[in-house]
Amino acid sequence: MTGLKFLRRDILIQLSYVTAFVLQMSGIVLAVPFFYFAAQVFQGADIGSLDRYGGSYFAFILLGIAFTDYLALSLRVYNDSLRESQLMGTLEIVLLSPLENWEILIYSSLWGYLFTTLRFLTYMIVGAFFGLDLGNVNLFSTVITMILSIVAFASLGMLIASIVVVIKKGDGLTAMVTAASSFLGGVIYPVDVLPGFLQSAAAVLPITHALEAMRLAVLQGATVTEIMPQLLRLVVFAAIFLPIALMAFRRAVALNKVAGTLGQY
Repeated sequence: MTGLKFLRRDILIQLSYVTAFVLQMSGIVLAVPFFYFAAQVFQGADIGSLDRYGGSYFAFILLGIAFTDYLALSLRVYNDSLRESQLMGTLEIVLLSPLENWEILIYSSLWGYLFTTLRFLTYMIVGAFFGLDLGNVNLFSTVITMILSIVAFASLGMLIASIVVVIKKGDGLTAMVTAASSFLGGVIYPVDVLPGFLQSAAAVLPITHALEAMRLAVLQGATVTEIMPQLLRLVVFAAIFLPIALMAFRRAVALNKVAGTLGQY
């Protein structure tokens, strides 16, 4: 029930900014044609690294941009929630509530992930009007990939949030992780085109395996068994970093409680 209260609060806030909501969704409708016509540059080209995704660069880049929204959200949603509470002077009250720290982090992000899912579906629907082939989608694999990816991405966002509690600002860390993921994770181009040492660096980023699994599930209808290597890497990443993130956040809050600096920003 507590989670629903957080969700209700965030939905009511969103409804008070209807114009902003419409503009965000309209931006997707305008962005998809941009990707479509940009992809026409490669129309007819034999790009071997795209074969395993069906050969369409439009589908490749659209999935990359749409799904990376989940990473972008995860990196900022916890930070933004804490920052907003700091500015409003309510952070100390929230963190001193009976709720566990992990509950506060999860509940504060519910609307963000629901909205991002709506954005993702909008990308796919508009993309279908421009020829995106969704006839092979494996829904079960897609949902499993989405859930595991969100958990893995969230661990990074929670780590940044724990640092924000201490140093009050984490924009630089968010920008650094976002840039590394965009550069190495196969968002715009296949990881295969990178030099070997950069491919090794890409392998430690969750976005690399999340995008690989999502593209195969959506474009090629891959089963969970077929994308198991990518899913297992996401599970390992989450199993390592999620507990670390939660412990770091708990420790950061405890230190600030002792210092009496929870409300400072």
